[in-house]
Amino acid sequence: MNGKDENAPFDSKLIENWFEQFFLDPLTTYLDETVFRIDLFETEKEFIVEALLPSCQKENIHVAVNGQELSIKVKDHKKNHPHSHNYKIRTVTFPMSIDELKIDTRFEHDILEIKLYKKDK
Repeated sequence: MNGKDENAPFDSKLIENWFEQFFLDPLTTYLDETVFRIDLFETEKEFIVEALLPSCQKENIHVAVNGQELSIKVKDHKKNHPHSHNYKIRTVTFPMSIDELKIDTRFEHDILEIKLYKKDK
């Protein structure tokens, strides 16, 4: 025999390996499954937000700024339901108001970069 139990509905070793990778990999968290990662940087005149959006298309990304708050909303198509979708949303609140008329965005290589310029006092 090949050592496999024909009555087993799934391969328990495969599931054990998945759990091991999930819990032992320091770069993987539950949040990776439900939202997307962002990095924040600050310079003298601007805030820079970088969002990691793997396998996302540009037309599925919506960015909105309201006062001191940035919202990034991404349409996420479920693989097992091609006609349904849900949204992943990240909101960042900054310590000062953002110039809503002066925002630069760029989406390349699965990374969305947003430059938000601080309002002059």
